[in-house]
Amino acid sequence: MSFEIRKQAAMQELKASGIWKSNSMPPALIILWKLGIKAKPPHYKRFMQNALPLGVWFAVVWGLLMWFLQWRHQGFPVSAAIVTALVGGVFFGVFMAAYYRWSARKHQLSDWVDLPVQDGQSYSQAG
Repeated sequence: MSFEIRKQAAMQELKASGIWKSNSMPPALIILWKLGIKAKPPHYKRFMQNALPLGVWFAVVWGLLMWFLQWRHQGFPVSAAIVTALVGGVFFGVFMAAYYRWSARKHQLSDWVDLPVQDGQSYSQAG
């Protein structure tokens, strides 16, 4: 139950900060929540917790799209396509993680553990 309380506190803080809902609650996050997965909003994750999944997702989706729409018709080698997709994924993941970290600092968002767990207490206060 504490995740739901903390999630609601995070949503209120994000809304109060002026961060757009589409930015603070990307569609993938909403899908994870509907599947019952307790995923933090990206502004409250650590750098690598954003960089790895975002980079992998981008590399796979973009790489497959580029392969089927363009690269295979151009005779692009599969190994070069894989390397290109991985490099693109690394750049995308790093830049998106850096953006979320910068945005969280700019808007002075709380750390996830400092959000209320119950009756206005944060984890660090309750434990």
